[in-house]
Amino acid sequence: MNSKGQSLVDFEPAEPAATRRSFLGAAGVVGLVGASVAALSGQSAAAAPDRPTDEDRAELTEALRLELAATELYRLAAAELAEDAQVVAAVMADQHRAYAEAISGMIGLSSPGPNAQVVEQLSSSFMTSDVQAFSNAARSLENTAVSTHIALLGDYDSVQAINLTASIITVESRHAPMLTNLAGLSSNLDEMLGNTADALDISGGAA
Repeated sequence: MNSKGQSLVDFEPAEPAATRRSFLGAAGVVGLVGASVAALSGQSAAAAPDRPTDEDRAELTEALRLELAATELYRLAAAELAEDAQVVAAVMADQHRAYAEAISGMIGLSSPGPNAQVVEQLSSSFMTSDVQAFSNAARSLENTAVSTHIALLGDYDSVQAINLTASIITVESRHAPMLTNLAGLSSNLDEMLGNTADALDISGGAA
């Protein structure tokens, strides 16, 4: 599983974007999801199958593995953090696990295990008791996950894959601002709203 223009090794928080770009990026998530759903609604049933196609299933499996990796990383963090930050990590783990289960149920696949490369390369960043260090690592992961799901959204053919992915994007796009606030950077709109993370290349089932 490699990134498009970014190594998985380099999961550093993105450099602050310009304020205008930040607002456009935040609006772009909503616009892209809306455009995809609108385009789907205009297709015939034959053009947009209800259940995932074989191609959808292959990419959904990798999306599932990414959600499972996020779940494991947040569980590692919860074991190290305390008080409010520990609660945040536990809630985030539950949310990613819920989406993993939703994807698994839709494609009829028992857990294939988390993306091992993501877990391996990010585990040290999440195994920390430092709230700001955790928040920075977590918001970088969330931004990358959102960018990845947006990239996949345009590839899916089926109604179920598009609808579920749109719901994942809607919720996960709110995670990074919350984590930015936890890091004490709520007054910085660039940090709160910007997402310059590259999507991960999970085509072809690469890990």
